[in-house]
Amino acid sequence: MTVPIVPVAIKLTAMVVRYTDMRLSVSRVAVALLRRHSHESPSRTSRRFTARSRARLTLALLPPVFVLVFLAVWAGAEAAVPEITDPDYHARLQLVRAAVAEHPNRPLGVVLGSSRTVWSFHPEQLTEPNGVYWVNGSHVGAGPTLNRVLLHRFLRDGVKPAVVVIEVMPSFFVKENQRFVNGHFAVSEVSLARRYSDKPFDSDYHFLRHRLIRATDLARVADPLAGYQVHHSRGGHKVAEIEVSPAERTRRTASEHRNYGKYLRHMTVRPTADLAFRDTLKQATDHSIRVVLLRSPEGPTFRSWYDPEGLKRFDGYIASVASEFGALVIDARLWLDEEDFFDSHHVLKRGADKFTARFAREVVPLVR
Repeated sequence: MTVPIVPVAIKLTAMVVRYTDMRLSVSRVAVALLRRHSHESPSRTSRRFTARSRARLTLALLPPVFVLVFLAVWAGAEAAVPEITDPDYHARLQLVRAAVAEHPNRPLGVVLGSSRTVWSFHPEQLTEPNGVYWVNGSHVGAGPTLNRVLLHRFLRDGVKPAVVVIEVMPSFFVKENQRFVNGHFAVSEVSLARRYSDKPFDSDYHFLRHRLIRATDLARVADPLAGYQVHHSRGGHKVAEIEVSPAERTRRTASEHRNYGKYLRHMTVRPTADLAFRDTLKQATDHSIRVVLLRSPEGPTFRSWYDPEGLKRFDGYIASVASEFGALVIDARLWLDEEDFFDSHHVLKRGADKFTARFAREVVPLVR
């Protein structure tokens, strides 16, 4: 459990030692100038040097010891109350378990994806009495790495879908927000997440940083889901905007262009994203889970930001991986109009209604 933070602790220790060395060096010079004519005994000088060395060692050990104790407290809290780390996942886990218990004779279908599918997929609107029982298991910010961890969690927690729909959002294959994503991992999951880190120990750093900043979350042990927005019975998001003004749509779309535009111009798949994606599909197929890859809806404005050649390469990449794992690919990029989004890729309520209805027509029959 302590292995993931050792490199970070070493870095912190090195910084403290360098800072302490500098201060002690200045102190030594000052002492020498003030007492240059004094005649202290060698034994007394040695004792003072030993005391300073012990003080320096104590200061150097404080950061790693603090980190280890702090993470041990977090690990204990997560062991007792797992919901404290990622309330969104655990709220959806409760819904999935309730669905399985209520419909034990129907195969379970789970949609995993980013904020796009968080808002766009409302399985409560699916009225088919038989066949797959669909639940929305999406998570804001979920790209290849977080989707990998989400499927791992569901299987670990005893939920085995018959079919899983995995959203493919191209920009997350180019760049994932490690600072955001690692904040959703438990102490026990850092070793898994590190496998998909773009830089050595990058996930450890962001994980530790998040834990230090969110230390007050430990106070939520008594009621970890307090104030959490409850979803509909099958995971559809309750909060949906009805309409936005043209000016507001323009403002939000410009904000999304700042977030994603630079990553859509070259569309180079990161090796770690490819590894996380393939590991997710491998785990699904190893558990005999049917996989459907979803190219989620995008407005004309958002689609105009892609480099055509880069997007062509990405399309070929997805087709190749899907063929390798025997996965279906559903291309829903053109399912909605610009007016169905509030920023050209997150839907308004009417966009969610349209998407869910078309999902029922085109996806449900394929996996019935």
